[in-house]
Amino acid sequence: MSNPVNKHSVSEDVVMLENSPNEPVQASKAPISRRKLLASLGLAGVAMATGGWLSGSRLSAAYGNASVTNAVYNNSGLPLEETIASNYCIPISLQALRLETAPSVDDIYYVTDEGQRGFFHYDATDTSSLDNTGTVLVSTGGQRFKRLYDDMLLSSWFGTKGDGVTEDTVALQNALNASVGKKLYIPLHKNNYYLSGQLIFPSHITIEFEHGTIIQAIDTLLKITPYERLVRIKNVTDITLHGNGATFRMNKAVYPSGEQAHIFDISGSSNITIEQINANDSGGDGFYIGNYEATLPYCKNVVLRDCVANNNRRQGLSVISVDGLLVEHCTFSNTSGTSPQAGVDIEPNNTNNLEMLKNVRFINCLSENNKGRGFVSMVKKLKAANEKIDVLFQNCISRGNTYGFVVSYGNDAANSGAQGEIKFIDCRAEKDLYCGFAELSCSAESVKTTYIRCIAYNSNSNNDLNYEYALGSSFIITSLTTESRLSIGNAYYYECEAIDDRQLSQTLRGFTTKKKVNETIKKVSYVNCKANGATLAAFEVEPISEDVLIRNQPQLTIALPSAGAISLSYLGFKINNSGATAAVSYTLPKAKSGRSYTFSVNAPLEVNIIAASGDAILTPTGAGIVRSANVGDSVTLLGRADDRWEVASAVGNWFPLV
Repeated sequence: MSNPVNKHSVSEDVVMLENSPNEPVQASKAPISRRKLLASLGLAGVAMATGGWLSGSRLSAAYGNASVTNAVYNNSGLPLEETIASNYCIPISLQALRLETAPSVDDIYYVTDEGQRGFFHYDATDTSSLDNTGTVLVSTGGQRFKRLYDDMLLSSWFGTKGDGVTEDTVALQNALNASVGKKLYIPLHKNNYYLSGQLIFPSHITIEFEHGTIIQAIDTLLKITPYERLVRIKNVTDITLHGNGATFRMNKAVYPSGEQAHIFDISGSSNITIEQINANDSGGDGFYIGNYEATLPYCKNVVLRDCVANNNRRQGLSVISVDGLLVEHCTFSNTSGTSPQAGVDIEPNNTNNLEMLKNVRFINCLSENNKGRGFVSMVKKLKAANEKIDVLFQNCISRGNTYGFVVSYGNDAANSGAQGEIKFIDCRAEKDLYCGFAELSCSAESVKTTYIRCIAYNSNSNNDLNYEYALGSSFIITSLTTESRLSIGNAYYYECEAIDDRQLSQTLRGFTTKKKVNETIKKVSYVNCKANGATLAAFEVEPISEDVLIRNQPQLTIALPSAGAISLSYLGFKINNSGATAAVSYTLPKAKSGRSYTFSVNAPLEVNIIAASGDAILTPTGAGIVRSANVGDSVTLLGRADDRWEVASAVGNWFPLV
């Protein structure tokens, strides 16, 4: 059969390997064929010799301008690739190689097409591999030619154009499929971006992008079931993406409705790491982590690090079900289009009671300028039968969102409310439209929330101080009329601070508990918390509240120079009569377990402490009024569940005979 290329005879294709120009290698004095030469270099040597991405900055950084292989095996003064191709291989184009009908297993072919250069050999034993352009070529006669390479593949081998016009879906997918167990490198596109449809990522692959690379979605992704995403990571394991600032994006304008056109859909998958990737302008979420159409009901061991999700339609990040999630140094911004429009939305579906939020960690993340909430954990659909919730936000910032950090819809025990804990440590909410930190319809019998050293700075930036689910507060516990609960609470605040330093304060209340219907507020503690700039009250506690503790060291004080009822907003305070001009009588609120007040005499006038109707103060001399007029005297009273107040401590004589 005729041959489309000229071949040297075997006798012409020999070489003497040398340690130096003058000293031949003793074991290799006999001439060797093309194939043996390439075999002597090994796959790593061949890969270096191809002049692909390895001949660029990476090798230059390690070896200067010459590779190790070039230095060892080449003394011609020419690049090793050119030397091998010119003297020991058959230079050929991809098109011509596909026309090769009578190859020899001893021949090495050097493909010369730009971006696809490299060495191929004929595999006479293979009759079934499919042509993927990059690593396998099939001739018109059915012969298979295999690329010689080590453990690194280049996406351009597979025919990507990267011109912003040609769709690269097939080429990119072929590159992904061929890279299982290896590493795929995607270089910067020639012009504009890579244009791609949905890409399916396989297991056991590492992908690295050159800085500045853009993957742009085609405008015709399916917007109805079965929905298409730009990247689908489903039922797979062991995937690592090193983005180096690469961007995956959509044309958001083509999604005026719907919410499913995500950029990254990670479902039912494990050991997934995505670093330094931007996921922008989607018709749904930048990142989705859950179980959509997946075999497993949760993902496991997922890492997002140094990523950005900007200008997405539904969410920057949705978390549905996961066991082990680390989101670190990520930014979620400018979400708008369809509800919830949050930076981060943690919201299980729980269709089978197998979903979970376990070992979830957000560290040093920013959620900014989203039309919805900054960070929201909506746990309504998880039940007591699910694994306990374990979610932590640490050193995270919400800025310029409707609310900053929100926990919502924990069910009552009668409805099998989810258990576990959501914790916030050193988090900061800045200039959010309403509250910095909010608990909305979270049953006191459901998930526990803990706040440690959290700061709400200049909340209520829209100056709507009458909004019923914020009430001009920095921190609030309340409920929605559409999500009524028997109780709300199970929230604990330690060393938290509400700050308003604007010339005209827009904060009425620092810390607020507020019922909506008949729910009881209980299991709430404020320890060493303070509010600076609140114009109405540092703490405003609903009268129906039970088991609410406010404690500060040093103890907060307030002067009440006039007689009247003692507000729950002063729970834990030390109340004195400074400024009084006559004797004063203070009437206690209803006695409830956990309530505590301290009274002191600062002005030399009588202070009388009286129980509410139906209650009593138990003293060493019997139930009755507690009173003193001696400056320096003080008494601390603790509420009990039996409508009684008991004396916890006293200085001076507060207990006259009755």
